[in-house]
Amino acid sequence: MKNLNFKILYLLSILVLSCSNNDENGGVNLTISASNSSASKLTSGIKTSNAEVVFTDFKISIRDVVFKNDDDINSSLDTDEIQFRGPYQIDLLDNTDALSQTIGNAFVPDGKYKEMRFKFHKDEDLPASNDLFDKSIYIEGTIDGTPFVFWHDTSENLDVGRSTGVLVQGNTVNFTVQFNISQFLSSLNQIDLSQATDNNNDGLIEIFPNDEDGNQDIADALKDNIKMAADLLN
Repeated sequence: MKNLNFKILYLLSILVLSCSNNDENGGVNLTISASNSSASKLTSGIKTSNAEVVFTDFKISIRDVVFKNDDDINSSLDTDEIQFRGPYQIDLLDNTDALSQTIGNAFVPDGKYKEMRFKFHKDEDLPASNDLFDKSIYIEGTIDGTPFVFWHDTSENLDVGRSTGVLVQGNTVNFTVQFNISQFLSSLNQIDLSQATDNNNDGLIEIFPNDEDGNQDIADALKDNIKMAADLLN
C-alpha cells in the first residue's frame, strides 16, 4: 500500500511540475506569406525599363525553423531546439495573386523574440512531377511575353528579425515571414532579366544553376535577392 501511495504521489508531482512548466511557455503561430504590390506586372529595374516581367508562380521548400529568445544570454540561432521541423512546401503566388500559408503553432519559453531562422530545403522525397522536387525555390513567369522558369536548390539558412522583438509571456503570438515579390529584382542586386537568354531556342528561358541557356549567374543573383526580400512581421 505504501508503494502504491508513493507511486500516486510521484505521478501527481510530475503532473504539477508539467503544468507549472507550461505556465512559463507561450506559443508561436508561424505564417509564411508574400506581398505583390505591383499586382499584375513588375519592371526589372532601370536597366530593363523596356522589359515587362510578370511573376505568376512562386514556391519555396523549407525546414528546421528556430526562434531566438533575446532574454536568454545562452540562446542562439544555432540551437538544436527546432520548433518546426518540416519540410514544408509553400505556394505563395497564384497568377500574380499573393498567397499565405500558416505552418502551425509551437510552444516556446517565455521571453522576447527578435529573430528566427529557417533553412531552404530541396526535398527529394516529393514526386518527380512536383515543381519543388529536388528544388528549394521555384518561380514561373514571363519576360516580355516569353515564358521563363527559375529554380534553385540552395540549402542556405535565412535569418529574419525585428529590432523591437516580440514578447511571449504565456500567450500565443503571430510571426509572419513575408516575401516582397516587387523586390525580387532589386533588393540586393539590380537584375536585368532582359539579358536572360534562350540559348537552346526551345521557347522557354531557363534560369537555374545548371541551365543550358547560360543564365547561371542570374540564377544566383535572383536567389540572393529573394532572401533579402524577406521580412519578419508581427
